[in-house]
Amino acid sequence: MMRTPSRILRSSGQRGFTLVELLIVVAIIGILASIGFALYVNVQARGRLGRATADVRMLTSAIGVYSAHMGAIPTTVQGLSVLAQQQTNAQGQMAGPFLNAVPSPPGGGSPAWPSSFVYRADTQPGGATSPGRFVICASGDGYTAHSADGTTSCP
Repeated sequence: MMRTPSRILRSSGQRGFTLVELLIVVAIIGILASIGFALYVNVQARGRLGRATADVRMLTSAIGVYSAHMGAIPTTVQGLSVLAQQQTNAQGQMAGPFLNAVPSPPGGGSPAWPSSFVYRADTQPGGATSPGRFVICASGDGYTAHSADGTTSCP
């Protein structure tokens, strides 16, 4: 009777795994690692979306406070940077800064986020002229963070 090599090893008291068993374990570890990586990338993208949305809401709120103090929203030329400066209204009252610093959209993403938020004064969602209204937005990761809920385009 002829003995197979695995039987010879086991009969002499040595134990081990076969090559097939090791390859199966390596394949399972590879599959689990790829699933984990995909979930990690998804969590990062959701984090960028959440940050962009929160920043747009904060900027919208700061423009509301600025508007209450100054009697008008900042012009497109003034932009969002005016929110980080002290302002004097028509009655000579000083207020501000309304933000410590103007935030920038999150970095990274596919497609990448721009370097700054888009601000358009006297504009309504969709781009039509509308005095007293404004649009703040940025697009990245296939998503648009917008001051008007439900709007999917950024001027």
